[in-house]
Amino acid sequence: MDRRTDQSETAKKDADLIHIDPALEIHNYESSFNTYYHILTPLHVIVMYNTCNIPNVADALFSVSPSGSHYQANTLHAQYISKPHRHNYFELLIVLKGQVMQEIEGKEYLYAPGACCLINRNITHTERFLGEGTILFLGLSIDFVRELIAECSTSFFSSPVVTSPNPIFTFMEENIRTDTQKYYLDFFPVYGNLQEKSDPSCSFDSKHAANLHRITDRLTSTLFLPRLGADCMIRGLIFELFDYLANPKAFHILPVKLSSKNDFVLFSRIRHLMQDTDGRMSRSQLESALHYSGNYLNSIVKKYTGMSLFDYGMTFCLEKAATLLVTTDLPVSAIVESLHFSNWGHFNRLFEKAYGMSPREYRKLHRKHQKSSPRSAAEDVPKKPAKSS
Repeated sequence: MDRRTDQSETAKKDADLIHIDPALEIHNYESSFNTYYHILTPLHVIVMYNTCNIPNVADALFSVSPSGSHYQANTLHAQYISKPHRHNYFELLIVLKGQVMQEIEGKEYLYAPGACCLINRNITHTERFLGEGTILFLGLSIDFVRELIAECSTSFFSSPVVTSPNPIFTFMEENIRTDTQKYYLDFFPVYGNLQEKSDPSCSFDSKHAANLHRITDRLTSTLFLPRLGADCMIRGLIFELFDYLANPKAFHILPVKLSSKNDFVLFSRIRHLMQDTDGRMSRSQLESALHYSGNYLNSIVKKYTGMSLFDYGMTFCLEKAATLLVTTDLPVSAIVESLHFSNWGHFNRLFEKAYGMSPREYRKLHRKHQKSSPRSAAEDVPKKPAKSS
């Protein structure tokens, strides 16, 4: 090879390799399908902003790691959509504000504020803003994840709260052992549990996003302005973040394999919301929570259950009523009120159609059976709910 050819190859190689900052290399940058991110530090944080409310634009990017920080502004609001890429580390996407469309292996998924996604090393993906918003990406190297997992087994405390396996670390440990699966975790906020009921203007997803903001702000500022003990503080904040995401009162964790259909992922989110609200979630509330039209959500439920949204929600509502009838001494009227029925007669007709008897008869029958052999009321859930009258 002559000198000119060697220089040409070197120039081509340099063109295909760029650095976002000293901690992150992007290989094959010009490729439309084979771009690869390579982390050079234990962890790395990128925060992207859309302040102009123009879709597919990132107005600013801030990155920080133990190696330093970098800020880049897009003052002309030029279109920015990251190229489909993989990386040699685990990446946790956190939507702090706005809506983000993430394309995973060719399928698009919508993420609202408070939603998160943990991507393994084999998933090809890309993200884009749908309007004004903020996204945070937390990258964790394989060696650093191993260190964190090892620290989990050396706690001072013996309480199960501390020693129980964290599903996020379990996911990462499995992926380190078997490096061939295309598999990720979705984190979808539990409806209403962290909502300030005294503040009706505060949506459930904004409360989750605020909590995530609080933790990630401390993580970012500690990386940006480290001081004595910063390493320990960073580890502690990651543990705090993972503990919050693994809290079943705060988030549903949905493992998704590449073979999963994107509409089934949406149906799983609908199912979780119905569970959270005992089926008493209106179409407009679902639209607000999931950011899809009510007609589309109804079609997804119809596809997987054969029921309308109302009928599907009613299965959860009547199941809750049946459980309360058997496990509590609440008057039927109190149960009806707790499930937000304004008309006792309407509830009674729905219950009789579903279970073949009145609520009082159901309580009497199952209390009698319960004395001889314990049985959960949930075992008697109707297969098809009564339709709205």
